[in-house]
Amino acid sequence: MLSALKIRNYALLKEVTIEFGPGLNIMTGETGAGKSIIIGALNLAAGERGFTESIRTGEEQAVVEAVFELGAGTELKKAAAAILEEAGIELLDDRIIIKRELNRNGKGRIFINNSPATLSLLSRTGSLLIDIHGQHEHQSLLSRETHIGLVDGYAGVLKEKGEINLLYSLLSRLDAEIKELKEAEDSKQEKLDVLNFRINELAAAELSSDSEIEELTGRRMIMANTQEIKTAAMEAVMSLMPSSLDAEGKGAIDLLAAAEKQAEIIGRYDAKACGLYRDALKDAVVKASEAKDFFAAYMDKAEYDPAELASVEARIELLEGLLKKYKMRDLAGLKEFYMGLENEKRSIELNAGIIEEKEAEKARVLAEAAEKAAALSVRRQEKAKELGGKIVSELKGLGIMKGSFDVSITPLAPGAGFETEWKKKRITVGRDGIDSIEFMVSLNPGEDLKPLAKVASGGEISRIMLAIKNILSSIDMIPVMVFDEIDTGISGKIAGGAGEKLRAISERKQIICITHLPQIACFADTHFKVGKKTEAGKTETYIKALEEREAVEEVASLLSGEKITDVSIKAARELMQAARGKGG
Repeated sequence: MLSALKIRNYALLKEVTIEFGPGLNIMTGETGAGKSIIIGALNLAAGERGFTESIRTGEEQAVVEAVFELGAGTELKKAAAAILEEAGIELLDDRIIIKRELNRNGKGRIFINNSPATLSLLSRTGSLLIDIHGQHEHQSLLSRETHIGLVDGYAGVLKEKGEINLLYSLLSRLDAEIKELKEAEDSKQEKLDVLNFRINELAAAELSSDSEIEELTGRRMIMANTQEIKTAAMEAVMSLMPSSLDAEGKGAIDLLAAAEKQAEIIGRYDAKACGLYRDALKDAVVKASEAKDFFAAYMDKAEYDPAELASVEARIELLEGLLKKYKMRDLAGLKEFYMGLENEKRSIELNAGIIEEKEAEKARVLAEAAEKAAALSVRRQEKAKELGGKIVSELKGLGIMKGSFDVSITPLAPGAGFETEWKKKRITVGRDGIDSIEFMVSLNPGEDLKPLAKVASGGEISRIMLAIKNILSSIDMIPVMVFDEIDTGISGKIAGGAGEKLRAISERKQIICITHLPQIACFADTHFKVGKKTEAGKTETYIKALEEREAVEEVASLLSGEKITDVSIKAARELMQAARGKGG
């Protein structure tokens, strides 16, 4: 049950704490007092979208906090724990505390059991804890899309329908992929022409080393400066050993050899002093000879070849042009791009095979969906007739004595889903199966059954919704039901019947109900009065839990208006006593 609701700075509510009791909680008050504001706050706690316009004028933040007691060991507790566990949130002593903040800057916050939570998680959790039947929600009965959900809730087939939903989503994805592949197939040749041109261009370039451009640039530098290189090499050889070229004077090798010879002479007399330098001079002679041989050989092979230079420059120009054309920084990236083109080409060429595989998978999934949907349809057919009979029985208690009600189940129309052959019949599989469901009603003897939207008035729709809610309340595990003016369009004896239905539901669930009718208010286990007051020029909504005497006076005011008389007090007391007798 919902044990407490705390609201601060939400619309006209400055700061209120409402402690709800078990059973039937009734809220009454004048129109515009703020009763529906409380329902709005409950909607926030249940995961509805919040708006900064709801923050009280002059305040920066609105806060709604709701405390739900789950009960130890209940199915509800297990289901709630499973949802929260996915988000890493634990239950607190068999309870869930939801806190919702709306901030003027638009950055709201959500907490579940003191842990930050998403709106999606709050919505999932809220749908398990509370069923809010808004002031105009009964109008949803006029939409046939609502009917299938109500029937499935009664039939207990939500799990089976969920499986079909998943298969339908998979079918939709496969269908989209097949269409995309077929579109690619249609434009395949054009794409292949572009790919083949690029692939051939890059293949002709014979990309090899990632550093080819750097290597070619170095080679070009050498060839472009061959004469200068040969001259320098010759000068190096001459400097090292010009005597070998019949030049005057001695080269570096000659001089090093002479120095080595003199060091040898000194060493004969002082080996310790000159040994180290004598050896160094020997090494220097060897190294200088090696250097001379290198430059001599290098000079011989350094030849200028205009054709080779032109070839190198053309290669560099080609590679740099490809880098610029395909917007690549280096040859490694260009080679990776080339491989990607090859893969894309293979993918397009394989499209036909992939399409066949996807279509085969789609056929398999559709066959599975059709099988499950057909089984679901059988279950719906069985429970729909039963539901129709129960609704007729409920309506009698709400003043529709001669009414007829039928749950019409017809095949889903072509075009509303995926068409397939199943047991030699052509069927359409939609997100919810193969059925289209519509509530048909006749409210007076002799009238044919017609779609609910075409024959029911506002009051009749309210009664039908209450009848359905009463039936479904015995099936689901949602502990709290909220009715915002379910009494729209009804009065008198019929209102009394509605009160009895609410009392009956409250024996299984906690009910919070806003009403203007004394015939419903008299059934309250806990009665709240909602009103407005003005302090310091600002209007504020208040809510008060009524004691027995105050509850009698409130019911009396609903009977007679603002002026409460002894007669209305007596009538109110009798109404309440009679209601408690029926409740017992």
